[in-house]
Amino acid sequence: MKIKKVSNIWIIIISLVIASFTPVSINVLAGTTDTITITFNPEGNISIDVWPETFNFTDFWSSSYEHTGATYFTLWNNGTVDNMVTDINTSATTEEGDLTLDEDSVPTADDNFALYLAAGGTASGIENWVTASGIELDSDLDRSGTETFGFTLYLSNITADHPYQTLVVTLTGALT
Repeated sequence: MKIKKVSNIWIIIISLVIASFTPVSINVLAGTTDTITITFNPEGNISIDVWPETFNFTDFWSSSYEHTGATYFTLWNNGTVDNMVTDINTSATTEEGDLTLDEDSVPTADDNFALYLAAGGTASGIENWVTASGIELDSDLDRSGTETFGFTLYLSNITADHPYQTLVVTLTGALT
């Protein structure tokens, strides 16, 4: 048994000597990365408002014109988007269908009308005949910005005593 103990000791010693000549490697854990994902929903609304919302020319004579004044109406951008384009257009006839819109000049044909935009404020100088397809009132109305404008209404020769006529003017705001 003595020999077996001695041989076990020598085996251990020889193993340690051999191990001392073998390079030692130490494994270090590498760093890790992770990510954060950030999402958001950008919102902006286009919103315009105008005051006053009506105008009554009352009795209006054939072959004449009347105007509101260039600063009678006030339009403002109450949305959250800057640089809004605002277009103005009207239907080709009155709601009653009695009178037809002449889009490019003082009307000469019987029972026609024309509407001319006169802008005040920052869009001063933007004056044009209002058409069914629309004209631009302002090209860069910022939020909380305002614009003033008015209209001149022209009548041609009227061939009959028509009832009150209603003309709807539409203002449309859009991004530039």
